Amino acid sequence: MDFPIQEEKEASSSDSLATATATTGTSTVGMTAGLRLEVPPTRQHLRRKRGLSLRSQMFNKNLLQGAAADTLSPSVEPDNGGRTWYGRSRSSSSASNVTSPFNGDTNITGNNNTGNIELQTLNVPEIKIEEANEDEITSLENTVIQRYTPYTSSKYLNSSTRLSTHSTTSDMSSYDDDGSLPLHHRPKKRHTMFYFNRIKNRILGIQEHHRTENGRIIPLAVDPATANETYGDEYYSLSAKQFIDERTDQPYCNNLITSSKYTVYDFLPKQLKAQFSKIANCYFMVVAIMQMIPGWSTTGKFTTIIPLMIFMSISIAREGFDDWKRHAHDKEENNKSTTIIEVDNEHYTRQQPSPRYSCDTSDEDQGGGLGVGGGGGSSSERLTSPEAMRTYGLFEHKVCWKDVKVGQIVRLNEDEWCPADIILLSTSSEDNEAYIETMAMDGETSLKTRQPHPEIASRFSTAVGLKSQQCLFTVEDPNTDLYNFDGKFELNDHTYSLGSDNVVYRGSILRNTKSIFGMVIFTGEETKIRMNNIKNPRTKAPKLQKNINYIVIFMVFVVLSLSSFSLMAQRLLKDSHVHKAWYLYNQDVGVAATFMGFIIMYNTLIPLSLYVTMEIIKVMQLLFLQYDLDMYHVETNTPADAKTATILEELGQVSYIFSDKTGTLTDNKMVFRKFSISGVSVMHDLDLMLTERSKGASDVTSLIATPVVIPSQGVLPSPQYGLPNSSLPRNSGLIGTGKTTDGNTTSSLVRQSLELGKVRSTISWVSTADPIRPQDSPTSLQILKYIQLHPQTLFAKKAKQLLISIALCSTCLPRKPTSTADVFSGSAITLDELTQVIDDGDIEYQATSPDELALVKAARDLGFIVYNRQSGKITLKTYPEGFDYEPKFEEYEVLDTIDFTSNRKRMSVIVQYPDGRIGLICKGADSIILERLKYKDMAEAKAREIAHASADRKTKEADIVLHNKLSHEKVRGASMGSFRDSMNVEQRMASIDNYLQNKDGEELAGVAAEAKKSLHLQQQKKYSVDNEDSPLGVGLPTTIDGMAAELCIPNDKLLINDEFVVEKTLEHIEEYSTEGLRTLMYSFRWLGKAEYESWSKEYAAAKTSLVDRNEKVERVGEMMEHSLELIGATAIEDKLQEGVSDAIDKLRRAGIKLWMLTGDKRETAINIGYSCRLIKDYSTIVILSSDDGNNVLVQRITTATSEISAGRVAHSVVVIDGATLAEVENDPAVFLLFLDLCIKVDSTICCRASPSQKAKMVSSIRELRPKEVTLAIGDGANDIAMIQSADIGIGITGKEGLQAARSADYAIAQFRFLLKLLLVNGRYNYVRTCKFVLCTFYKELLFYLTQCIYQRQTLFSGSSMYESWSLSMFNTLFTSLPVLVIGMFDKDLKPATLLAVPELYAKGREYRGFNLKLFLSWMLLAALQSVTITFLAIYVWGWYALKDNTVLPLGTMVFAVLVIVINAKCEFIELQNRTFLAFAAFIISVGGYMLWNVLIMLLYRTMESPIFFVSYGLIEFGSDQSWWASCLMLVTIPILIDLLLKTLKFIFRPGDDELFKMFEKDIDLRRTFEKKAYSELYQGWTFQREPSTTFGRIKRLVGKIFFFIKKHPQHTQEETKTDDFDNFVQSAVYRKRAGTNPNPTELPPGADGEAISSQYEVLPLGKKVKRKRGESWAQMVGNRFGFKSEPEEDVDAIIDQRLKGFQV
Repeated sequence: MDFPIQEEKEASSSDSLATATATTGTSTVGMTAGLRLEVPPTRQHLRRKRGLSLRSQMFNKNLLQGAAADTLSPSVEPDNGGRTWYGRSRSSSSASNVTSPFNGDTNITGNNNTGNIELQTLNVPEIKIEEANEDEITSLENTVIQRYTPYTSSKYLNSSTRLSTHSTTSDMSSYDDDGSLPLHHRPKKRHTMFYFNRIKNRILGIQEHHRTENGRIIPLAVDPATANETYGDEYYSLSAKQFIDERTDQPYCNNLITSSKYTVYDFLPKQLKAQFSKIANCYFMVVAIMQMIPGWSTTGKFTTIIPLMIFMSISIAREGFDDWKRHAHDKEENNKSTTIIEVDNEHYTRQQPSPRYSCDTSDEDQGGGLGVGGGGGSSSERLTSPEAMRTYGLFEHKVCWKDVKVGQIVRLNEDEWCPADIILLSTSSEDNEAYIETMAMDGETSLKTRQPHPEIASRFSTAVGLKSQQCLFTVEDPNTDLYNFDGKFELNDHTYSLGSDNVVYRGSILRNTKSIFGMVIFTGEETKIRMNNIKNPRTKAPKLQKNINYIVIFMVFVVLSLSSFSLMAQRLLKDSHVHKAWYLYNQDVGVAATFMGFIIMYNTLIPLSLYVTMEIIKVMQLLFLQYDLDMYHVETNTPADAKTATILEELGQVSYIFSDKTGTLTDNKMVFRKFSISGVSVMHDLDLMLTERSKGASDVTSLIATPVVIPSQGVLPSPQYGLPNSSLPRNSGLIGTGKTTDGNTTSSLVRQSLELGKVRSTISWVSTADPIRPQDSPTSLQILKYIQLHPQTLFAKKAKQLLISIALCSTCLPRKPTSTADVFSGSAITLDELTQVIDDGDIEYQATSPDELALVKAARDLGFIVYNRQSGKITLKTYPEGFDYEPKFEEYEVLDTIDFTSNRKRMSVIVQYPDGRIGLICKGADSIILERLKYKDMAEAKAREIAHASADRKTKEADIVLHNKLSHEKVRGASMGSFRDSMNVEQRMASIDNYLQNKDGEELAGVAAEAKKSLHLQQQKKYSVDNEDSPLGVGLPTTIDGMAAELCIPNDKLLINDEFVVEKTLEHIEEYSTEGLRTLMYSFRWLGKAEYESWSKEYAAAKTSLVDRNEKVERVGEMMEHSLELIGATAIEDKLQEGVSDAIDKLRRAGIKLWMLTGDKRETAINIGYSCRLIKDYSTIVILSSDDGNNVLVQRITTATSEISAGRVAHSVVVIDGATLAEVENDPAVFLLFLDLCIKVDSTICCRASPSQKAKMVSSIRELRPKEVTLAIGDGANDIAMIQSADIGIGITGKEGLQAARSADYAIAQFRFLLKLLLVNGRYNYVRTCKFVLCTFYKELLFYLTQCIYQRQTLFSGSSMYESWSLSMFNTLFTSLPVLVIGMFDKDLKPATLLAVPELYAKGREYRGFNLKLFLSWMLLAALQSVTITFLAIYVWGWYALKDNTVLPLGTMVFAVLVIVINAKCEFIELQNRTFLAFAAFIISVGGYMLWNVLIMLLYRTMESPIFFVSYGLIEFGSDQSWWASCLMLVTIPILIDLLLKTLKFIFRPGDDELFKMFEKDIDLRRTFEKKAYSELYQGWTFQREPSTTFGRIKRLVGKIFFFIKKHPQHTQEETKTDDFDNFVQSAVYRKRAGTNPNPTELPPGADGEAISSQYEVLPLGKKVKRKRGESWAQMVGNRFGFKSEPEEDVDAIIDQRLKGFQV
């Protein structure tokens, strides 16, 4: 019988193969190496389809062939394929029919001609592993065998279906001529359209995602080149060296990702489309075509097309450069390295014999892992062992991410990113669990557990198992679902399912696990995270461009109108004057040519350089943004980064912000902040204390750690767990005097503070949700000090019980320093001895949840340290007598753990205490715990009372806010009839004062304080408390010292009153929730031993149940969670990034609505909403959930919409989860109702949202409100789709990586930088761009309208009033600088004003800077000035001063006047901050035109001038004084007209920016603005700047010219250095008395230090301003409208007067 066995490729000749024997009935095939096969009878004519068990197909073929022979011949015969067959010669049975000895009814026929063999499926043989003895090994070494290549089976052939649990009957399989089974090849013939579509999709970047019937099949093969032969189908392409995708018959997509917008193929088509989406470019292209028609143009053929192509090329090149940077970022991502496992046949060194192959199906069916590669292998055989890898010919190879392929085996080490989606095969941990972080995908900070399937782990955890075992995986097709995964695999004819717990997606980070191994299933754009991204992001264009397009269309009609009017006038005048124009000889070019000539003449009314000049301006704006010091993050050395300049002005028009939560709003840090013990609320602010100490010198003790001094004599005793405390202090000679005191940990801080005797009582923490709320709770240090001084009081015992429960009710694993070098260096010391000197702060913890980590760390800092956790036992280290004495080690045994789930919302542990008693500790949500308390009825009643009182308080706060809102709207909508009402300065300033002094916040704080006081008074009466001065309203003990009174600790009578404790705890939980803290309630009860044992058996049965396991576990676990006692509550702060709350508050006041789209749970999202002030304490929260039913959902949406529309809601927030959002999106009608509600509410929170849902929400709002600008901000790969969908995408360069920053339009390091980015830079960019566009159209109409008016004097012949060279240089040389200056450097208001009053941002959001009304007003002004200048010039000079008989003097005069007026308008009237650049531009432009006239005069002397007398004309009219007087008059009149109109507008309808420009001149208001904006602008004000070397050289040069500097420059430099040092010494940085208040005239740190007299004042930005004694213009205007300030006293005179009395 033919029976080839697959061996290792480099097996030595010592390996052997025994001959097989077959018997009738049950056949036993034996081998000398100990292989024993027991084959039971089989069924007839059955065959498995593709992808079934390799093991079944191996024995199926060979045993059938063995059954065909009565006896086995020892002959050896090579076949045609070069393989060697043992046993009977193939030719002896090739033509005969053989009766199977296994079953009398089964026939196996063979035919040499057809090659068809009828096969049957056999039952899986039972394989047992037995170790070979020495005699057998010797026999094996003496046996000469040949190698066999892997063979195929009929079970894998001719099938495209997927894995199934049932075998199916199939047709006869055929052998090739060499006797081997053929491979099934998929059809390769394709239609021509198939390749055409593929090319088209490749060019356009379109990916078609076909679906397979049941998913994709991927074989597990370390050596993929042998996969086809091993599995009997064409899975692998030898030419492409990749596995084949059945959907396309091509290799699977590579692991290359692309976040750029363009490819080489589609860049030019997309850019041409983008360029010609600008109407002006289309218009100029039409004009250029007409201009190139012979006889139509009088200005040349190529004067339009060439500049147009140049300008368009510049725009295309800039966009290409921006995308090239994105490609560079993609290249960096794709070139990251990872480790893959490959076969190394050349270095395969396995020499020892293989273990015998086994045989017991029962063991295998039970997942025992027996057989090759079983999980029971020793650690030396595991994949993590380099020796085992080398032994079995496997090696690790570093490759780039882009080279990772489907089917490869990948190894990930701790803290490494996953390069692709993988199925877990093995982990390095003993329990086969791996912890991953998925912040980049779903935004959740908690670690998630992943584990390989037990069957996979048992077989593929060892090197030999990975190499020799085979398995086919069937997985789902690529999709966007991040939370679900479907897959299966088959081993030994059993099908096993795979779920999301068995896969790790790209973008995940391995944490707390040394390494994992996995097989790649999805790569590149088919990974989950990339499937959620937008494959073809749209090309973003600013909305201002759309308005410009409308203006261009309007100007096209103006050009056509002027051309038509000129044509009509030309035809009329020609008929009446043709007989006089004898020089025309009655010639006429025709109507068409004349009309086109006028169009070409007037086409410059639309500036050709509009877009290119705008591109230049935007490049400068981009540089300003990138070099903004206020958006530079010092800690990470990260400046702001702009990826594109196209949409810079839209930063000043944002109406909606869509923000991620984790890493964008939060800082990915959980901090234990507060806890409630027996009615006492305690503040835990050790982290803030540590931060304060790290910034300055500690007044307690030195922060420098001193090394441990180890005595040289004797051996230190080793501490034993549970050892009674020694009465000796820890600082005694037992340990040595050099105790480690590392002041850089919170644990050390606690120890140091308690050693002082008196601890700090002040609290530095401020609630981000409500900064005004007073924090008057005692600190944890005070409570800890009280516990140590009074350990036997009831309060101390309850406090210790809570802290012990916090330490025990968790799954954290402690991590101590691995070597003594982590703590000290020097003498040797044992690990046991190290426990006495190790600082508790050096112990770190592994946790699956950051909440648990924060809780356990807090317990550690307070002296309840989880020191060790092993085999279900927790060693707790405590300090009962204080930190100066020896610690006590107690061992607690965790008997059972009832895990936390989203349904249970609680976690319980059953613990056996050191004294043998058993207790249950349960922590969870307050609503869940209250239901399980032994006094639940009373607790629920108290909860309702607290909720009712809180609702009343919130209603009062909402009424106040609603009243103030209506008042402000009334002020805003006041009548504009009268002069005083139109100004409305007093009311506006009152509103500003209301914000700057935070009167609204104070009023709300008063309501909260009154409600709290009322509640405490009720509690005092109820519980008979006499002390009304107690801050907490509770009684105080009288038997303990004043420390208890200071801490407001209740007396024992109240402590045993369950009603009091529950009421105070619920009050504290309500307070914590409104502060945005995440609360947990702790409860406890003792268990009887019999009760626990009975329950434990039932719980164990539930955990091992194969049906409804989760439901049973929850049901049985709940049986013990009853009759609990409340022991306290905790509050954890999900720390926000610095300044997030203030930023959101200011963005809201700017009129921007902020949405939070997160993958976190609803409760977490709501807590963060409170914390960051997205949700106010008085907000109406509308929670939408599909669990309530569709009808209730729709009713809730419509009711909320009507209430908000009616104005009866002060502040509203909608909260919806991803599942509900998916259902809403499926119903278009409900979805529109939902979007309408979202637009009306103040904020929207979407929790558990997938990346595609985030993008869908952004796109929906953008499509529903096309005029409003949307902005998306995030920091993870899961935010890329949202960022690309929004009009503006902002990436945070945070802790989740740089994926979002690389795909975004702009990147910043912190969320708070949005304020400067939008309110300042964005508004500046918008104002500058609008002013540039208006000034550009203004100057074009002003100039070229004079040409149209002049045609009246030339019979509309098209003659030009200006010299041709000057005409061509008008836009380039003489009027380009003014529009560039205003577009680059204009600042209408100071940054401090814009940040202090965010309402000013409405100018861009409401399109006040550029609209049709404003544009028409500018055009009317230009037309009025143009008509005035032209007619005045003609009538004042033109008729009386044509000395040279040409129009050169007239044209030169008008040209000069226009240049001066345009420059004055742009640089002095419209430019708000007039710097030296404005004056320089004016001088260069106007002076340049004067020099130009001299230059062309000299040039024309070398040539003839047929029209103008240029060569000497300037000398003729330049010597005439009346010409210069006419110029002065023509310049003055249009400027006066402009100023008059602006004055009237300011009087009757002033704008906000004009009013605040006036307010900025008031020093007091300006100081107030700068104080309010100091947190956003302090870096730019205080950072040291190097002086400009260019200006320094210019200054020295000018000084030398005018003799302002002495001849010895070295002496001057030394004096300058001395002066700089003196100024530095006088500054606040060098103040000797650090911490003292600066003088009123002292500059802040970083400013130029110099003596300041009493006439000057220093503003917060460090600028020295002169205080005017008289009344300023702003004060006069303020007094005119009701702002009368008190006269200032002469402080200097008063001081001098008082000092006279002290003089002798």
